[in-house]
Amino acid sequence: MRPVDLKALTKLIEPAVDGQGYELVDLEWTSAPSGTVLRVTIDRLPGQGHVSHQDCVAISREVSALLDVHDPLPGAYSLEVSSPGVDRPLKKSSDFARFVGKKAKVRLRPDAEQSFALQGPRATDSVPRRNFSGTIESVENDRVKISVEGAGTFELVVGEIEKANAVFEFV
Repeated sequence: MRPVDLKALTKLIEPAVDGQGYELVDLEWTSAPSGTVLRVTIDRLPGQGHVSHQDCVAISREVSALLDVHDPLPGAYSLEVSSPGVDRPLKKSSDFARFVGKKAKVRLRPDAEQSFALQGPRATDSVPRRNFSGTIESVENDRVKISVEGAGTFELVVGEIEKANAVFEFV
């Protein structure tokens, strides 16, 4: 599987998704047993409900036509368009802002020096905390504050986050 420039692909696809009234949540270029797959994850804008099958079909048609015209991907591939599901990925500051007051799981990159520094001083032989599970308190200047029960509130730099997901809460 040849690599793909996901940033360039995002620049191509995101305006089309936005123009249809949806939000591009994620793009993934991956191998599957059936071949190479471009996975496009979309969401409705806040307050507009959940993504339906018809929404995925509409965006699939739009993105497929765009990819046919610009031909940015090498070789044959399958296009999959889906909703983010209950464990929605959180990638941008706006994603975290959308879920203020909700629970999330966050993992920092191993080289998250700014976030580690924000955690305060630690013993020289201790490893900085990389995993957080708690409630998103606020988002400001590309920094997220997350309250972890029993451990306090931590400030994390969005650009240093390796992976983050909303946590579905049963009511």
